[in-house]
Amino acid sequence: MADKDLAAFYSEHYLPLVRRATWRHGLSKEDARDVVQDAFLVAIEKIDSAGNPKAWLIQVVDHLSLNHRRKLVRRSRLTARWEASANGQDEDSDSRHDATGRWTRE
Repeated sequence: MADKDLAAFYSEHYLPLVRRATWRHGLSKEDARDVVQDAFLVAIEKIDSAGNPKAWLIQVVDHLSLNHRRKLVRRSRLTARWEASANGQDEDSDSRHDATGRWTRE
């Protein structure tokens, strides 16, 4: 895709994609903007203008948004565990580490 075409494509689809990431995936506007920017970085390298670039980009935004949400959930769980450990509390009396270091329930 030529630079001029990519700039026009970006201008046309940036805000709708930010709204999609915000509404559909529950991201903050700042996080949604970051996800859409990342999607366009992927698009610069991999987009095929002969196909359906809008649909492809929507799919990339959806996948990146889901990954971002997963990362936020993992971080909040780790933070809760670290805070519980720092306070000398067990996260859950039914929880223990398995051989891989992961938490399991008995």
